[in-house]
Amino acid sequence: MTTFENIFAWLVPTARGSNADKTTNMTENFFRTIPIDSSAHLTSKLPNLIVSRPQRAIQLSFDQAPKRPGSFILGTDPRTCDIVLPALPGISRQHCSLSFDSSSRLVLEDFSERGTQVWYDWESCGDRTDYTWVLASAPNTAQRITVDIQGVRFQVITNEWPEKDLAAFEDKVDAFCRQPSWVDGLTLGWERVSVPPVTPLFDASPLFRHIFVQGLIGDEPKGEIYLWNMAKPWEPMVKASA
Repeated sequence: MTTFENIFAWLVPTARGSNADKTTNMTENFFRTIPIDSSAHLTSKLPNLIVSRPQRAIQLSFDQAPKRPGSFILGTDPRTCDIVLPALPGISRQHCSLSFDSSSRLVLEDFSERGTQVWYDWESCGDRTDYTWVLASAPNTAQRITVDIQGVRFQVITNEWPEKDLAAFEDKVDAFCRQPSWVDGLTLGWERVSVPPVTPLFDASPLFRHIFVQGLIGDEPKGEIYLWNMAKPWEPMVKASA
């Protein structure tokens, strides 16, 4: 069961009935969502969402193993993404990711074709591709951070850790980034896993490449001895000695 200390962020739709709100109700994401009213901390961080407040938010925690270690992938492909987005124009199969940088800050990285927008309060540089934004830092000067993935808009709410617990938080980040993936990286086309070589039960080449064959006269051995190449049994035998 996820505890409050294991939660590091929530993705809250910016309005009820929006594309982001529909994302929280998709079957693929339902096990990651919570009712907004179930968390007093989350509700207290949404004073701007009163009339059109959505009912559910996507919750991200350290004990939810992502498909790629240390990084939640967002996109339209349910096979490779942890948070599945609706198949809208401009949204890539693997669009962006939520992870941590070397300073244990929550970051969003775009690797899509059409780009992502991140708004700090009311300022944005528009859609950007191959770019990384910091979503949480200490101190956090922006009161509201919004992620816009080609029309799917989430407000990012980060969990607050007391100063005395920052070392424990960094330990959780390190463990989260090191944890093994629950899927085979080879299957998803990510970094190849080094697999030790396995000796086959039956080798393609015979244990003895040649055998000695001696002709018979009646029941008595004949003097000629031949070599038979078992690697190429269709070839004629070669006389070895008399």
